[in-house]
Amino acid sequence: MTTSEELFAAFGRMREIAQISAASAASAISAILGSDLHAHEPRVRAATVEEMGAGATGVIFEMEGAVQGLIALFLPPKGAESVIDLLCPGVDPNSVMAHSALREVGNIVASRAMSSVADHLGDRITISVPILVGDSVDDAFGSLLFERRKGSAGIASEIDLCEPNGARRALLVIAPDVI
Repeated sequence: MTTSEELFAAFGRMREIAQISAASAASAISAILGSDLHAHEPRVRAATVEEMGAGATGVIFEMEGAVQGLIALFLPPKGAESVIDLLCPGVDPNSVMAHSALREVGNIVASRAMSSVADHLGDRITISVPILVGDSVDDAFGSLLFERRKGSAGIASEIDLCEPNGARRALLVIAPDVI
């Protein structure tokens, strides 16, 4: 295969992983938030996280097993606030309890997404302890990705998890080391 054929095949495999994980991720976060979220069509492109804006929160995991790399759930400021208000009403957003709630939501969503991929592959995928990032989520994700890939950007999928009216509630990013 030529380089362009290899790249096209890699994008196809990445899209398949993203599509399998998208419905499970949307179902998981919908159950937590008590709202009907759906996953938009995954975007597969060079591994960069689009700007989430000031105050965004990220929950980042390393993946091992059949798929290795990073998976992250990014919440815009209002998304993180609504999770904290729902799970820990009246708690300071900067408290240990609020941070724990955000990590747990990320863990549930990432676990469900990767479990569906593992089931499809007939193999195992495990995720690490969550890394909670509240400042410069784009930089933090990029640094971890750069470190894992030893300077190579690679490709990633981005999946918007949205309300029926199209308003984004979360962004799931899957960035395998090799596909």
